Amino acid sequence: MIERAAEVIDAPPPPAALRVINPLARLILRTPLSRLIKPLALLEFDGRRTGKRRQIVVGLHFIDGRPVVVTPAKWRANFAGGHVASVRWKGVRADYVGTLDADPDAVARAINSLLNAGTAPRSLALRIPPGHTVSAGDVTATRRGIVRFEPR
Repeated sequence: MIERAAEVIDAPPPPAALRVINPLARLILRTPLSRLIKPLALLEFDGRRTGKRRQIVVGLHFIDGRPVVVTPAKWRANFAGGHVASVRWKGVRADYVGTLDADPDAVARAINSLLNAGTAPRSLALRIPPGHTVSAGDVTATRRGIVRFEPR
């Protein structure tokens, strides 16, 4: 019997849970209580085409002291080429310019950097076999991109 190699799998929270948690998190992340919810942030930006104000609950991570969001979500396209956003994290609001990096090799390096620094795969909505190094192929299969934020 040939044993199949373990795969990196997209593992988002159940949609029903998100329908309950996200509206509640959006409220809490605007208050001083947000200091207690360290891994989550509220990302606010205007849609590029619609101009509609978006408020997205995201997992916020740091690479070299700079905030990043790893996501498969379609909203990330707003940040192609750079786009202004505000980030509310731990009770503080700051303005940034976010830039989408969709290069699979660069995203794989960023994810591996986060994992090597102790980030749990679950906080990236991924299931990763123990000891596995994320590859560009894994990034493509799970549709991950990274939005890097620089101070405005």
